Amino acid sequence: MTNTKYIFEQKRINDLQWAYGAKLAGITTLANDEKGRVRKSPLFYLTTVSINSYEDDIYFVNNTDQTLHFVAPFRLYRNIAEARAKLGDISVENINKVKLYSDDMDCLYTKVLPNQGVRIGSYHIMYDSDEMMQWFIDVPYKGVESHSGIWHFNVVEKGGIGQAYPLLWDDFSKPSHMVSCDFLTERTDIPIEPSVYEERCWVFDNLIESLGISEALFVLAINDVLYRYGIGWNAPYNESDIQAKEIGSKLQTLKPKNVEAVQTIVQAVYDFWFNKGFAKNVSVEACTDIFALYQEWLANDQN
Repeated sequence: MTNTKYIFEQKRINDLQWAYGAKLAGITTLANDEKGRVRKSPLFYLTTVSINSYEDDIYFVNNTDQTLHFVAPFRLYRNIAEARAKLGDISVENINKVKLYSDDMDCLYTKVLPNQGVRIGSYHIMYDSDEMMQWFIDVPYKGVESHSGIWHFNVVEKGGIGQAYPLLWDDFSKPSHMVSCDFLTERTDIPIEPSVYEERCWVFDNLIESLGISEALFVLAINDVLYRYGIGWNAPYNESDIQAKEIGSKLQTLKPKNVEAVQTIVQAVYDFWFNKGFAKNVSVEACTDIFALYQEWLANDQN
């Protein structure tokens, strides 16, 4: 499976309207979708705009009445492991993975207005007609019960998507042709938002300067956990690195044997820096992630 290769250029189109009478795209469109297409409207959909006789641009369209904080037409990561980065690897390639930056960042859109389309790719009608193409799209939006979260769309089609490709219906049901459209609300599932990337890289650079690359990788990974789980408070990313450094140091010194021991360490660090019991939301899930990081660090240290 491949993605179409192209030189990316950001483009926006305003005042796009969903064509109710258009035939739904998708190679596995079912009859119930066809019956419901008049009464249903998508919250988000893809459409194509012809460039010339052989090329089409693909646009993601915000069909809601709200401005989207961002549209990321690429996979967002929860941690460095999902970016295929490793602790203990000080190579330039690994450091770049840790930063979560890639050429995909050029595709990030912010403040996508209602009925606005943003270009996420293109394909060649002849050259790409036999290719299986895939797009990951992450969008912050509310769910069926008005909970805020991240919608993660996985689109897979052969040879393009046509002119009417709903990603999610206005009743929050999944169109039959979609591989998946998942609503992420739990802290264990929500990725690090791209709006934090620049600040996160600044923290990483400072950690490298003060600790060296190997230790900086460990502390940054811990800080990712503190940030994602909102331990202590929902602070900016660069305000928990002090606690992350101390947690990392205590892990290395005290050598915890289980998640409960890690939880005790994290709680003690926050009790020291703030009021006792301040960090009441030190979840088992967060400590499980930190314990896994410690085990990875320990394995690298022993090699």
